[in-house]
Amino acid sequence: MAVPVLIVSHGELAQRLLDSARAISGQGRDNCPVPISALCVDWRADAGEAAEIIEARIRRLEEQHGAGVLILTEMFGNTPCNSALRVSRTANTAVVTGVNLPMVLSLCCEAPDLDLPDLADWIWSNGRRSIQLGASGNVRKPK
Repeated sequence: MAVPVLIVSHGELAQRLLDSARAISGQGRDNCPVPISALCVDWRADAGEAAEIIEARIRRLEEQHGAGVLILTEMFGNTPCNSALRVSRTANTAVVTGVNLPMVLSLCCEAPDLDLPDLADWIWSNGRRSIQLGASGNVRKPK
């Protein structure tokens, strides 16, 4: 059974990343190798409210899939991330921050059938590889 993925963000970023990845990959809502859903947290929600919303969604995903939940958040230290980390203390989850379009696209196209810890490592590695410096005239590459 595939580990479900929950993308969590402020505003509409999570849904837009998922919509874009599905459009680029040609995968419809239910055709990705792993079940992926988006959770958009209201900008005004505090950490407690966000944690409750995330926890409810995790419970639903666990009931449907029962394999733990991989949570992707947009930025380390913001409310969605901190709330997901808070929930992860008592739920079978892994949290990876810095979600980007290539990460979500790789989940839509080529996600391997891995357990939760290995899927978290795989997506974290894919995300890091997708960040490149496109050097031009006046830009020096880091050492």
